[in-house]
Amino acid sequence: MDALIRLADEQTDYLEKQIASFIPRHIISNGWEYYRTRKVFAVEVIEGNAIYGAVNGSAVYAVVLDADEFTYSRCTCPYHGYCKHLAAVYFQYIALSGEDAAAVYNRLTNDVVTVQAPTTKKEETAADQPKEESSVSEWRAWMSEAYGDVWRQCRQSLHPMQPILSEMKGTARSWPKTKQRLHWLHVIEFVLEQVERAYAATESYSRYYYEMSFTRNVDPWIAHFEELASEIVPAGLSGLEREWLHELVKVLRRRAAEPDPTLLRWDMLYHVVCHPLTEDDKWRSAERAELESFLVDSPAYHIKTRSFICASLAVMDVIEDSDGQAVERLCQTDFDRTSDYVYRFAEQRLSERNWPALKLWMDYLERNLADCRNSAVLKPFMLLCRKAAVQESDKAEWEKRLTAFLPVSYQELSAHWLETGSYKKWADLQLYVGIRPGEIDVQDLRAITKAQPAALIPLYHQSVDESVGSRNRQGYRTAVKLLKKLEKLYKAAGKSERWERYIKELSGKYIRMRAFQEELRKGKYIT
Repeated sequence: MDALIRLADEQTDYLEKQIASFIPRHIISNGWEYYRTRKVFAVEVIEGNAIYGAVNGSAVYAVVLDADEFTYSRCTCPYHGYCKHLAAVYFQYIALSGEDAAAVYNRLTNDVVTVQAPTTKKEETAADQPKEESSVSEWRAWMSEAYGDVWRQCRQSLHPMQPILSEMKGTARSWPKTKQRLHWLHVIEFVLEQVERAYAATESYSRYYYEMSFTRNVDPWIAHFEELASEIVPAGLSGLEREWLHELVKVLRRRAAEPDPTLLRWDMLYHVVCHPLTEDDKWRSAERAELESFLVDSPAYHIKTRSFICASLAVMDVIEDSDGQAVERLCQTDFDRTSDYVYRFAEQRLSERNWPALKLWMDYLERNLADCRNSAVLKPFMLLCRKAAVQESDKAEWEKRLTAFLPVSYQELSAHWLETGSYKKWADLQLYVGIRPGEIDVQDLRAITKAQPAALIPLYHQSVDESVGSRNRQGYRTAVKLLKKLEKLYKAAGKSERWERYIKELSGKYIRMRAFQEELRKGKYIT
């Protein structure tokens, strides 16, 4: 524990005296047992005068030990009085401070025997721990034996898994980097399997809460997994290291192919690990056979399993430039589960400027998104259309795809035409959707006024007509204000004569509206 987050010595002494005075000896002993069996986590000093901790008992309980006024100390457990969880957190704090927790326990209980401090799983199983040269199967069997039940402690959070993850990774701390990386990948995968077991054991009525909580916990582990996988260079691996890598692929393939719902996207983890291997023709052929065997053995496989297998085969098809076959495979899948792959394929073909292949993928996406009116879901598709429209000389096709999703695609289409300087198309879009000049960003209006003022004239015409059509004095005043800006646009576009004709026709059109005629006179548009 860092010195900056420790209590002052007198505060620590005060807490020890208060615990000795207020907590019965047998409860202190129970607290020691909780500490010794590693049920305390997330200990920290808050505001310089209290220790906060969490204890994994029959539920996860929050504990606060007040070092200024002990009677303010509290625990969220149902016990009335000072409980074992308070004592357990204190012992954990003492140990993290670098002091002898066993000595403190002896003083608190007036015991003179040597008390065994908590042992780590690593120490408990050191005699059975495999060696560096052991096979991957021996290591995985050992991990399962030593840590396979820790998931049972994960009742409301995954905090108990963090020290286990650190301990298992520590067993390879002195290994060569390449082999250490593969060991750590197996360790993280093993921990994620325990997370799945903990998630599967949760009550169905609170599953959503657990899903959100567990996902937040595993995100950094998955990010580290992906980082490690990205550093794999298959060509430089020894025979034993390749065994570790191929076993990891096998484990991930098995997990991803399971039909039951899971918390994690195992198919994504599988592809992250396989990515550096896919350029190897021999590996790709062997892996294709493994995947296809699933479909041969059971053609009516669960849609989740089929989606994973077909998407994995499609990845290989794209590498071999068989995009048409890849599309056919994905037609047999659940689009929601495989759309990420499709976008990746489309991005790849766009970066290569392989227009025929890109259009294949965009056609597939457009068919599956045809009935969608959710802008968040459509956004990746629309961004691809915009990128393609900028890069391909014939941009009409991509703009047409965007237009097909109006009005949902309004924002993207509007931004696209502004960025590409297609101001006439931009203005027509505003007219189509019924946008008024006052609703448009001022900076955008200024840019168009400077570049192509004539494009804005129809937009102001429509707005003037709408304001006059309100048939009230305020509407007429608004119309005159718009006419001021419209006059500037006509003159900036070099169309002064057309402006004079327009204002004359406008006055004649609404000659019977005396209030509007009065506002036109005030604006000095008629006499």
